[in-house]
Amino acid sequence: MRLRSIALVPMIIALVLVSALPALAQGSDLAAAVNWLKSKQAADGGFSDGFSDGSSAPATAEAVLAAAAAGQDTSTWGSPSPLDYLAAQAPTLNESGPLAKTILAVTAAGLDPANFAGTNLVQKLQGTYNADAGAFKGLVNDHAFGILALNAAGAEIPAKATATLEGLQADDGGWSFDGQSQSDTNSTAVAIQALLAGGRAATSEPITKALAFLKTQQNEDGGFPYSKPNQFGTATDANSTAYVIQALLASGQNLADWKNPDKALAALQLPEGAFEYQTGQGANYLATAQAVPALAGTTFVKLPKVSAAKAPAAAPATAPATLPTTGSAGPSPLLLLLGGLVLLLAGTRLARSGRAGER
Repeated sequence: MRLRSIALVPMIIALVLVSALPALAQGSDLAAAVNWLKSKQAADGGFSDGFSDGSSAPATAEAVLAAAAAGQDTSTWGSPSPLDYLAAQAPTLNESGPLAKTILAVTAAGLDPANFAGTNLVQKLQGTYNADAGAFKGLVNDHAFGILALNAAGAEIPAKATATLEGLQADDGGWSFDGQSQSDTNSTAVAIQALLAGGRAATSEPITKALAFLKTQQNEDGGFPYSKPNQFGTATDANSTAYVIQALLASGQNLADWKNPDKALAALQLPEGAFEYQTGQGANYLATAQAVPALAGTTFVKLPKVSAAKAPAAAPATAPATLPTTGSAGPSPLLLLLGGLVLLLAGTRLARSGRAGER
């Protein structure tokens, strides 16, 4: 009876986590969304972003974050699991963006990113940071996610890194993905959260200016496009709306004062559980993965956490090259030893035969 009670503990915890989701998750089926994501898992345990063939660490990290937000443990998602896939990829990751996203996912899984299956992801991320420039290598989003990853890992965030991000803010209050293009909602939403993680107050000038910029980008339905104006259109999309919701929540904003963007996001969910990027475009992997954390009320500043029941093993070391069976390598030590024993035994028998003959 005691064993059965213990076995029920994880289920009870999961139910508590789901029931504790904020009201903005109402009207959407997060469990169905995560189950749809799970159906897209590849044989290697990972996920594809839908834009390229094969699994990738960033796309897999998105699934782990979404599952954790919905109270699910991805370490139980088959063998190999998404965490197994990330563990296998960890030693090969060298760019700030993928490293940062992986750190966020590992932290959400209740694991230590400084020792994830034998890899110190935090140290690797810090290795992409240029102290003189005060920036992580890559684009503005990579830099912002680098700050968020250090915060999630409990590592020190260089003051200059936050100052650099602040300095990249455009005159209109927003940020662009490369620091030079037109400001967009996605980069701005991530930058807001990174500044908060870096110690800036929600009432500080950079964040209030950024929130004012987001106001100018909002659609009548409460949702957000990537940017306005935009040659590809300004219809509400799931990814942009999800990121902005997270920035608003992290800043302490009341979504009711923002035309309830959560309702606009929930309206993009399809009957099978997936979310579409924009109305009429069909199920989309990244739209689904990024919608779930926002509707669950989680942010990049305050990650969801569901402790992994099974920690992934360290990636296997590269096997040493085997010696050729022909050529100049020579006989193996074992063969030499066996040959020596044969000669020794033969010599002993000959010696005995000689002594017998003398008699």
